[in-house]
Amino acid sequence: MKTIILISLFLFSSINYVLSNSIVSRISDNWNQIKSMSGSFVQTDPDGEISKGIFFFLKPYKSKFEYTNKTENIITNQRLLAIVDSEGYHVDSYPIGNNILKKLLSNEIDVESEFEIRDIIEADNFIVLQVFMDDKTGDNYAKFFFDKNSLILKKWEIYDEFQNKTVLEFTKTKKNISISDNLFKVKYKQN
Repeated sequence: MKTIILISLFLFSSINYVLSNSIVSRISDNWNQIKSMSGSFVQTDPDGEISKGIFFFLKPYKSKFEYTNKTENIITNQRLLAIVDSEGYHVDSYPIGNNILKKLLSNEIDVESEFEIRDIIEADNFIVLQVFMDDKTGDNYAKFFFDKNSLILKKWEIYDEFQNKTVLEFTKTKKNISISDNLFKVKYKQN
């Protein structure tokens, strides 16, 4: 009897791994087919402050978040996260390092090799991937929420080492649309 239970557990875990691997592979394949994306977003920061706006992704590495209720916007590229004013002029910038957005906006991503997947959950209309970043502590992690049918990224939750959570929810998304490179240009004031 013990042998039958052990064999059943082994088979179930093997089937579960294959199904999970298949889901992650489908998500990677779908994400790699997206070269550009735009839509609306709602951001909730760790203090509970809610911001809204529109976003633009253009692979490789470019993103822009235009806030409707803030005076500054965010533009990213392969090396920097730039904070710009409403006219696109540089306010501040930070090295992007191995940021999650950089990984997601690369030309090709293999989710399994870029992130340590800790959990895959099917909940409501979502497939939720809980992934840990490329650090040894395991303190930085994220949850990606993909639409169960279309596999479009609908939301992410990013947790820092202090368990502060930032949430971005994406709506009205359009993929593989024409987006000008000029949208991601950071202007600098002449002194």
